[in-house]
Amino acid sequence: MDSRVKVIKILTVSAVILIFLLAISLIINLIKLANTSTTEAKLKAQLLELDKRIEQNDETIAELESTEWLDKYAREHLNMKGRNEEAFTAKEK
Repeated sequence: MDSRVKVIKILTVSAVILIFLLAISLIINLIKLANTSTTEAKLKAQLLELDKRIEQNDETIAELESTEWLDKYAREHLNMKGRNEEAFTAKEK
């Protein structure tokens, strides 16, 4: 009878320890899940920002590839003339 009580006490203590460890494991996993969700939200926001930048850069590239921009740049920065234009200089006095 005494050994039976010892076995029941050991099983009870073991079950309590197991439940305690499972509760700790659950809490740890919930914390990890919350951190993962936060990281996912940050990464989604960063992805949206990078998609906007890519779109803006694509627009800039398309603009810079145009002949209009090339003509404007050549006139303003390289002192060149446009198509079908005559270059002239003022007479010195």
